[in-house]
Amino acid sequence: MRRVLFIAYLFPPIPNSGTRRSLAFANQLPDLGWEPLVLSWQPDPHATLDPELLTEMRPGTRVERVPLQSRDRAERWLGWLPGRWRERGVDALAWRLRERATVPDIAASWLPLAVERAVQLHKEVGFDAIYASGWPWTAFLIAREVSRRTGKPYVIDYRDQWTPSGDMAWELASPLQLRENPALERLAARDAAAIVTVTRTLVHSIGRDCGRDDLHLITNGFEPRDFADEAEALDDGLLRVCYTGVWRTGYGLEELYAAIRLLDERGCPELDRLRVETAGFEPGPAAQAGVGRWVREYGPVTHSRAVQIMKQSDLLFLPVPQGYYAKASLPSKLFEYLACGRPILAVVPEDSEVEHVLKDVGGGVRVDPGNVEMLAQALLSWLRGTLQVPPAQGIERYSRAATARRLATVLDAVADGRTLEPLR
Repeated sequence: MRRVLFIAYLFPPIPNSGTRRSLAFANQLPDLGWEPLVLSWQPDPHATLDPELLTEMRPGTRVERVPLQSRDRAERWLGWLPGRWRERGVDALAWRLRERATVPDIAASWLPLAVERAVQLHKEVGFDAIYASGWPWTAFLIAREVSRRTGKPYVIDYRDQWTPSGDMAWELASPLQLRENPALERLAARDAAAIVTVTRTLVHSIGRDCGRDDLHLITNGFEPRDFADEAEALDDGLLRVCYTGVWRTGYGLEELYAAIRLLDERGCPELDRLRVETAGFEPGPAAQAGVGRWVREYGPVTHSRAVQIMKQSDLLFLPVPQGYYAKASLPSKLFEYLACGRPILAVVPEDSEVEHVLKDVGGGVRVDPGNVEMLAQALLSWLRGTLQVPPAQGIERYSRAATARRLATVLDAVADGRTLEPLR
């Protein structure tokens, strides 16, 4: 059994879509000859956590949690304060220290303590390779420095694109980051033994940004056991549309709500049977959009609850972000939707990553983003029972076991010093 230093800032109990990819790899790698030694962030006391995620970790997984240096210093410097004064003082000082180190990202102050702990672990138990998942991109710089100090090769895994696309509202980068990060990215990529990312579009764009043409494609996936059992049927005559995920600028349910409103304005009686059930964002948008009669917004829920909502639905709604990621993204929930065996109504562009998967395996229909009329007609056809969606076939290639096998293949090659043809 080989050992891999597994650098994952986002790891249980931190609820995040990035957490699920790292968790799945860490759970599967021991069956493929690799024992993960996880190096993760020690969450701040006020961080949002999901303890249920800890129950999904493979028993025996070793996780070393390292705080940000900003938090560590604040606690050491102000540890003498009494009670609530200490808590408030530490929070305030940790925030100020963190804001002083933001290159390449807000996790920059994780690097010093994470590197030292990783080097210590190498002396204590050793490891044969290093894997780092980003965002945050600081993880890539940690991997490079640990590799330099231990002589072990490292693999970096881009869940997104480091270089901002320029048209996504949540891609916030300071002038200093925009100036410094390109050189840091090229440095981390230059010395990496292998580079992995999640979509074909990102293979090309990240390769262009970092000056390499040998990136490996390993998509996100699903855990079959999460979908092995059917949820209890809701025999009330209603037809349920489900969406699970975040809602942020340029990525949400605006078009679905607009389509429902349009059908209501036209007096479609079929709407009486419609229910939309959502989870993952704070309730409120449905009421603001005037469609609260048909929509139930549960708010943030655990992953197991989200899966249950999917299973109890009749149709799964899949939007993608506006802008660059409309074509480049391949949301993790696409694969979980496919595993549910329910038809997918995808609001995605033609020739997008999502469309390619749906053409490959079936299981969904596509509607052009921005075409509320087309979406309303698709929704009405489904309510009337005339929308035909071929069942998905061959989705096993997207199981977590299958994607982990691809990662193990990459780790085997870099640990052996072999050149591996890019996985596509």
